[in-house]
Amino acid sequence: MKKVILMAAATAMLLACGGGQPRTAPGQLQPGSAEFLANEGIGYLNEGRLDVAADRLEAALKKNPRLVPALNGMALVHVYRREFPKAVDLLNRLLQVSPKFHDAYNLLGTVYSEMGDYEQAKEKLLIAANAEEYQTPENSFANLAMLEIKFGKHESALRYAEKGLQLNRRFAPLFNLKGLALENLNRLPEAAESFIRALALLPAPEPLILVNSARVAARLGEKKKALDQLEQALGRTQDAALKAEIIRMIREVEGR
Repeated sequence: MKKVILMAAATAMLLACGGGQPRTAPGQLQPGSAEFLANEGIGYLNEGRLDVAADRLEAALKKNPRLVPALNGMALVHVYRREFPKAVDLLNRLLQVSPKFHDAYNLLGTVYSEMGDYEQAKEKLLIAANAEEYQTPENSFANLAMLEIKFGKHESALRYAEKGLQLNRRFAPLFNLKGLALENLNRLPEAAESFIRALALLPAPEPLILVNSARVAARLGEKKKALDQLEQALGRTQDAALKAEIIRMIREVEGR
């Protein structure tokens, strides 16, 4: 079951990073300018077209190596490609240009977490979470909760999830992470409630959160609820590894 917990939390982390939207439509800028190319690259990044995004963002950085949106966008390309040292280099360059670009601290924290560097990850995430100017500190609290779960610090994870929820009660990833922390603390009824809250906030059920909820339901002896949620998750995911895990869980719940 641990594999699914980590997969779900990693998804929350990526949601908290977010690619952002171009701040100016390309048509309002000089075609071929660094800003125009950066906006195009960010647009392709948001569509998941990493190769085209990288081409545009690299071209923008050749024209202006200090352009913050291009540095941030290119760092995200490296994150999604799991080229973490390259992402760290770009984010540090960005912070030299714009020390109060707190999304960079948030993203650096997630990158260091993926690299297994607990101390660096926590330091960067705490900078973002506690910056008065940062507009979305709940993202950093979500990543702090994920970091603590990853390193087995579940009481601390619960504290960070709850701090984030004090700022934004409609942020589904935080309820999911709170549920994971509570599950690991064996507070199963509370965990089940938190997963249900997460699902209720989403426009469509997220397969990974359905799996988390089903796992806790099964542990509470709610076999029908667990099977219903697992079957719903199976019908909604295209991920082969998750499908295999859901099928295994269905068989387990059914006693096969």
